[in-house]
Amino acid sequence: MQFLSVLLLIVGVMVVVGAGAIGCSYALGRFFYAQQAGWPASLPSEECARCDADAEWYAALPAWKQAVAAGWWLTNRVLCAARGCR
Repeated sequence: MQFLSVLLLIVGVMVVVGAGAIGCSYALGRFFYAQQAGWPASLPSEECARCDADAEWYAALPAWKQAVAAGWWLTNRVLCAARGCR
C-alpha cells in the first residue's frame, strides 16, 4: 500500500511539473509573439489568414525560441484546427 502511495505521488508530481513547463512555454511564446509579431496591430482579419501568419512567424524563429515557445505553438495549432483552418 505504501508503494502504491509513493508511486501515485511521483506520478502526480510529474503531471504538475509537466503542466507548469507547458504553461511557462505558452507564456514565453505569447511574450515573443507580442514583441516580434507586433500583436495585435498587424494581424490579418481573417482567422485562417491569421493562423497562416502565425505559422510563418513561428517557422522564422531560431531553433531555441521554437523549443521554448512549443507550448504556445501547440495551443495555437489546436485553436486553428478548431476554427477549421489547416
